[in-house]
Amino acid sequence: MTKFSSFSLFFLVTAAYITPECFNMEIIGGREVSPHSRPFMASIQDDGGHVCGGVLIHPEWVLTAAHCRFRFAKRQSAKVVLGAHSLSKNEASKQILEIKKFIPFSRFRSDPESNDVMLVKLYTAAKLNEYVQLLHPRSKNDIRAGTKCQVTGWGATDPEVLTPSDTLQEVTVTVISRKLCNSRSYHNHNPIITKDMICAGDAKGQKDSCQGDSGGPLVCKGAFYALVSGGRKCGDAKKPGVYILLSQKYEAWIKRKLHPSHGN
Repeated sequence: MTKFSSFSLFFLVTAAYITPECFNMEIIGGREVSPHSRPFMASIQDDGGHVCGGVLIHPEWVLTAAHCRFRFAKRQSAKVVLGAHSLSKNEASKQILEIKKFIPFSRFRSDPESNDVMLVKLYTAAKLNEYVQLLHPRSKNDIRAGTKCQVTGWGATDPEVLTPSDTLQEVTVTVISRKLCNSRSYHNHNPIITKDMICAGDAKGQKDSCQGDSGGPLVCKGAFYALVSGGRKCGDAKKPGVYILLSQKYEAWIKRKLHPSHGN
């Protein structure tokens, strides 16, 4: 997820884009999942180091956050790792695949905070098996405040130690109303939580996503409805995580990119 802060250094090389001040998140207050119980999870890596999460939605396509593109000096250094539980162990289940291209959502450049969505095209198709499976996004125009949802990722587990978790973690967060999230005591319109975004956290600030969780899924009642995007601070009850809601406009865009013969 993006916690808007000093991480802005990553964006100095991308002056052509107007990007939010900070992007990337970690799982705070969660737990390790059973190995390979989330076979749709992707680790997007730079020279072997985890950068962002992602979701395998098609054998040749991963869905993630658009700001993750700016964490790579060049596309050749980026890889997608599927079938992993531990990032460090040499697991036989892992598939390491090269990236053919990054495709940010068409309006990301003009409004990056509200359109932080990107498709990653793989050079070769993933082999689907018990360790590597698809998770299809479900379009949703809103999620009711109070809904409990799960966030999964390899992000850091301590907001003071911003290094990725070696094993896959998950935490349950609660959706917060846009009105409250935009209020003076919360984000205070920085960023503005639009209809394309939702906030989620917990009342004590002990459950959150953060550095390294960007691009991972928000799953509510078993359905993949949103992506980890941004926020300010990790594990702060008044600065809950920000997520991009996978509304119908994103669903239509994804279908056009995955099936170009059906239109652009």
